Parts: sequence; C-alpha cells; structure tokens
Amino acid sequence: MTMLASTLEILEAADFSPKQARALAQAIEGEVKGSDLVTRPIFEVGLAELKLDLARLENRIFNKMAGLGMTGIALTLTGVYFLVLNLKR
Repeated sequence: MTMLASTLEILEAADFSPKQARALAQAIEGEVKGSDLVTRPIFEVGLAELKLDLARLENRIFNKMAGLGMTGIALTLTGVYFLVLNLKR
C-alpha cells in the first residue's frame, strides 16, 4: 500500500509511534479503497445523464402540451363552425 509521507508525519506528530502511524495509515487507506466514494468524474457523468433525462422529459411534456393545444384549437374551430352554420338559420 502506498501512503503519503505527510500522512505519516501527521500521525507521528500526534504522538503515534512510527509503527502505529504506519498501521493506522494503512488501515485508513484500506477503508478508503474499499469504500464507494464518488469521484468528481463519476459525479459529472451522473449529472450529465440526469440532465439528459430531464431534457427528454421536458420534450415529452412539451409535445403532450402541444398536442393538447392543437386539440383545443380543433375543438374551438369546430364549435365556431357549428355556431356559424346554426346562426345563419
């Protein structure tokens, strides 16, 4: 296992013996390597995927609303046409 010299210096400055400092640094390093830490590149990829999903959802919502708008226009025109035909009589 590799560890930074500064890590050992910090632990030794805290009155750990060099042997204890190395053991503690190795234990901490092992825990960090075995954990599921999210690095910045991984986070950025996840964020990009989320933005893409949101953009797709926005497009779907827009298309649904546009479809409803067209339906509303068609119903309005049909109603106006019906009124015009019936008002002539």
